[in-house]
Amino acid sequence: MARNDSKGKSATSKAAPEPKAVNSAGDVAQDDSHAAKRVVRDIVGAENANPGGSNQRRGNVAVKLFAASLLILSTTVAALVFWVNNRLDNTLAVQSRIAPAAPAPSVPAAVPVASGDAAGQLAALQQQMDAWRRDQLSAQKELRESIERVSAAAAAVGRQPTLPAPASLLDGSGAAGVSQTAEMVPQVTPTQKEFIQLKERNRITAYADEAISTGRRKPLETIVEYLRDESTAHLRDAAQAEYMRVQRMIQFYQREDPAYRLPVGELFKDSGLRTEADLTPAQLHQLLADSEKQPWEVRVRAAILLKGSTDAQTDATLLQAMRSDPSLDVVKHAQITFEQRVQRRFRLFDLPAIDSWLESQKKPSLPTDGTLK
Repeated sequence: MARNDSKGKSATSKAAPEPKAVNSAGDVAQDDSHAAKRVVRDIVGAENANPGGSNQRRGNVAVKLFAASLLILSTTVAALVFWVNNRLDNTLAVQSRIAPAAPAPSVPAAVPVASGDAAGQLAALQQQMDAWRRDQLSAQKELRESIERVSAAAAAVGRQPTLPAPASLLDGSGAAGVSQTAEMVPQVTPTQKEFIQLKERNRITAYADEAISTGRRKPLETIVEYLRDESTAHLRDAAQAEYMRVQRMIQFYQREDPAYRLPVGELFKDSGLRTEADLTPAQLHQLLADSEKQPWEVRVRAAILLKGSTDAQTDATLLQAMRSDPSLDVVKHAQITFEQRVQRRFRLFDLPAIDSWLESQKKPSLPTDGTLK
C-alpha cells in the first residue's frame, strides 16, 4: 500500500505541468482546465487501482476535487472579468477617437416650442399694431386735409373780423346779434360739416367755462349771439343750455368775500371819511360807475350799499351797471338791489323784461289835444 501511494504521488508529480506565460484570458482558462482534468484523471485512476483504500483516502480525494472545482471557477471568473475589462477599454478608446466632443447642455425641447409660440404671438400683435397705426395716420391725414380745405375756403371768402358785441345783448332775446360762425362754402362734405359743428359746440362750452371761472361778461354775450343768429340755428339748443348753466352758476355762487368792506380811507383820502356809513349815495354812484379804475369787489359792495339810498338817480345808476358793467357779479348784485328797491323780481340778466316793466310803470301824460300818450 505504501508503494502504491508513492507511485500515485510520483505519477501526480510527473503529471503536473510547468507554468507558462499567460498571454490572454482564453489561454489561461484553457491551461487551467487541462490541468484540472489531469488531476481528476490521476485521482480516479488511483482509486481504480486501489479500490480497497480507506475512508481517509476518499476524503482526501473529495477535498482535492473541491479544490479543483474552486480553482476552475475562480480561473473562469478571473478570465471573464479580464476579458470584459479589455473589451470595455477598447470600446471607450474607439469612441474617444471617432466621436466629437460632447456639446454643451442645450435648452429643453419644450422651451424652443414655447419661445416659437411667443414669437408668433408677438409678430401677430406687431402686425395688428402696424395696421392700427396706418389707419390712425390715414385718419389724421384726412382730418388735416379737411381742416386745410375749410380754412382755405374761409380765407377765400375774405370774412371780416367780428365786431365787438354791444353791451345790451345780455338778455337772451331781442334783435339779431353779430354772427360768430364762419360762412360755409357749398363744397362742404357731411364729415366736414359735422366736424365744424363739433368745433362750434366746443367753442360755446369754452365760452361758458370762461364766464363761470372768471365772472367776465363778454363770453356770456358771445353765447347770446349764438342764440340770436339765424345761421347758427343748429347750435341754438347747445347755446341755450350753456347760457342757463352760466346763469344758474352766477346766481348761486358767491365770488366776493362776505366780510369785505370798502377801504373808505383809501378811496376818499382827503374827505376825512372813515366808514361806509359816512358815504353818500352820490359817492356810491361814483364807485359803481367807475368800472375802469375800481376793482369789481368795490363795485359789488357799492351796489349792495345802494339798497337804502333815497337818491332819485340810484335806480338809473343800477340799470346802467346792469347794462354795461364787465363783471357778471356786479351785474347780479346791481339787479338784486334794484329788485329790492322796486319790490319786483326778474330773471337774472333778463334786461328786456326789466325795460318792458319800466315802460309799463310810466304815468301817461295829458296832451293838449286831449289824447293820452
